[in-house]
This record gives sequence, C-alpha cells and structure tokens, in this order.
Amino acid sequence: MDKKTNKFFQWFPIFTKKFWKQYTWKDFVINLSIYFIFFAVTLLIDLLTKHYLFKYTVNEQNEIVVQSGVIYQNALFGFRSVKHAGTTIEIGLTNVGLHIVSFIIIIVTLSVSFLFKDKKNRWIIPFLALLSGGAMGNMVDRFLFDFVRDIVFLPWIDTGTFNYADAWLVIGAIGTVISGLTIYIINWRNEKKEKQQKLEQEKQNDEQWSDLSFNSEQSSNIVDPNNDI
Repeated sequence: MDKKTNKFFQWFPIFTKKFWKQYTWKDFVINLSIYFIFFAVTLLIDLLTKHYLFKYTVNEQNEIVVQSGVIYQNALFGFRSVKHAGTTIEIGLTNVGLHIVSFIIIIVTLSVSFLFKDKKNRWIIPFLALLSGGAMGNMVDRFLFDFVRDIVFLPWIDTGTFNYADAWLVIGAIGTVISGLTIYIINWRNEKKEKQQKLEQEKQNDEQWSDLSFNSEQSSNIVDPNNDI
C-alpha cells in the first residue's frame, strides 16, 4: 500500500475494516437519537410558528391572499406574513430543484451523523440536524403551498423577512463548518502529538540500546587478574 493510499484511509477511516469493527449498534442508536431529537424539535418550531403567525385567506378563485401588516414588533424582532416563492439567499432554482437540494441535505446530514463513533465528536450532530430540519421545514411549505411562508423580520436591520427554517439552515451551516474545523484541528494536533511521542520513544530506545551495547563491549574488554597470561 503506497503513501497516498495510507493518507486517504487516514482522512477517510470509514472505508477501512477497522472502523466498522469498532463501530457498534450503540453508536448507531445514540447518533440516531441525537439527530432525530434535534430534527423533530426544530421542524416543529418552524411549522408551528408558521401555522399560528402566517395570516392568509383563500378567495373565490381558491387563491391564497396573504394579509399584509405587522402582527407584532419590538426593538429586536417582529412578525409579519410574507409569501416567498424563492429562497432567502437567491440561487435561481425552481421548486423542483429546491426539493432536490433539500432532499440531498437531509440524506447527507443523516448519513454523516451515523459515522461518529467517538463521543467527543458527537456535538456536530445537532448542527447537522438543524440543517436537515431547516431544509425539511421549507420543503413542506413548497409541497403544501408552492411557496415558503416567511414570518420573522428584524426592525433594526429590515432587509427582508424569513422564517425559523431559514435560521436553522444558517445556524446549522455555520455550526457544521466551525465544528468540522475544530474536530479536524483537534485530531491533527493529537496525531502530531502522538507522532512526536513515538519519535521520542524510539530515540530513547535507541539511546538505551547504545548504552547497553557500550557497557557490553567494556565488560568484554576487562582482563581478569586471576587468569594466567
């Protein structure tokens, strides 16, 4: 096995037999539980707030008419109903394309969440679940209404209206990136420390072996005075 292959398996241990031998059903259950708890909570918050705060009526043509106006506002945030056919960050996709992107986000985050067998790294799972919950919340809207229900705005920087699903997507993305970098740095430092300790141990063993060899040579060169010449 060449150096490039070894490096690949160091970065992606999930492709090794050793990883799957150490991976247990308990790891699977714990990771799945963490993921779905955060997924369910974030999805419920998004859908319930939209249900109670998004105000609209249906006219005779069976068209949804959004009731304009501020429902509630303070210095930090406010609520109003806005019909949004696109995304908070415009990416130029149709609803079908957005459904596909949302589905990919859910599948990828769920799959990645299963792979953490070290409990020290499991704190990234809630951020992955936030991404998934946000994607699912807006996907439900597009299935039911063919648009996204936006309800939240910030009076002190009123550049648009969004919903909790959008917030989960932003927080989840930022948290996932920061968590991933943190885990990478910690693992890199631990690996570097282990290599340094291994080198020091090998150096110490070499020194002990040299001392032992030197003492052995000296012992063999000592002349016994009781022996006849």
